[in-house]
Amino acid sequence: MKAYTVYQPYAYATVAGLKHYETRPRRTSIRGRVAVHAGKAELKRATMGLSDNDFWGLMQAVGGKTVLPLGAVVGTVEIVDCVPVEEIMHKLTERERVLGDYSPGRFAWVLQNPIMFEKSIPARGKQGWWNWEGDAE
Repeated sequence: MKAYTVYQPYAYATVAGLKHYETRPRRTSIRGRVAVHAGKAELKRATMGLSDNDFWGLMQAVGGKTVLPLGAVVGTVEIVDCVPVEEIMHKLTERERVLGDYSPGRFAWVLQNPIMFEKSIPARGKQGWWNWEGDAE
């Protein structure tokens, strides 16, 4: 199964169904179910570029969760489309805005049907797309 790595709390937000778009600088042609891997970066490091206001908005968006699995596949999600962020800016909620980088020129992977694993599965992630050989629950 194809997999991508993202920092927490974004991985949690994806598999919990809170995040409907994954924003990246490049398009993807991958469609279908993919694994969501939470990188090993601690929350403090993963969010250090955020303003205080954006950080607390992010914490509110994920229900205040700060203890989340790291270095593990936390669930799966379906990618159903990939669009320029400019096409969706008008319909984003405030929560969605704090869960992604919607700068002009970026792309949004449209996510649906998330599944959060009951127990995360330790795995070594990689940059870009990679193949996860684990079992999806």
